[in-house]
Amino acid sequence: MTTSNNRPEKRTREITIRVTDDELKRLHERKTDATLAGWMRNLCLGATPIKQADPNMVRALGRMGSNLNQIAKHANTHNELDQNVLTEISAIREILTDLIEKNLQGDN
Repeated sequence: MTTSNNRPEKRTREITIRVTDDELKRLHERKTDATLAGWMRNLCLGATPIKQADPNMVRALGRMGSNLNQIAKHANTHNELDQNVLTEISAIREILTDLIEKNLQGDN
C-alpha cells in the first residue's frame, strides 16, 4: 500500500503468534524473503514471494566473474584471444548454463 504522496504506508500494527522452537526453525527454513515477517506478510496477503539467492550459486558466479576478469586482463594485455582463453570462455558458459538449469528446476 502507498499513501497519497506515493510513499509506502508505515506499518504500525503488530501481530504476535506463539510457536514451538521446532516450528520457528521450520519457518526460518521455509522463508523465501530476507525476513520472516516479510515472508509471512507476502504469503498471507497473496504476494509473489521473492526467492532468496542460493549461496552456492552466488559463490559459483563470483568464481566465474573472477575468471572473466582474468580473461579480460589477458585479452587487454596481449590484444588477442588465444585458444586457451576461448576454452576458458566455453567452460564458463557451460557452468553458467548448468547453474541456470539447476536453479530453474529448483535443484539448488
